Amino acid sequence: SRGLGDVYKRQTFTSPDPDMDKKFCAEAAEAGFVNLKGHRLVGGFRASCYNALPKESVEALVACMQEFAEAHKK
Repeated sequence: SRGLGDVYKRQTFTSPDPDMDKKFCAEAAEAGFVNLKGHRLVGGFRASCYNALPKESVEALVACMQEFAEAHKK
């Protein structure tokens, strides 16, 4: 079990377009974000945040997601 001071968060997110999911996974991997692919039965993406993860890492992932969204607006 985790201690009361431990921070752990797994955020699962999905999109309605499987092709864009693949594209995001590829572009995120190029940017250095790996293992974001979600569970094989649930799909989507997963990002896990543990207490040892620097805040800058979370901010970098958010920026990557925002850049992807902006570049692929319909």
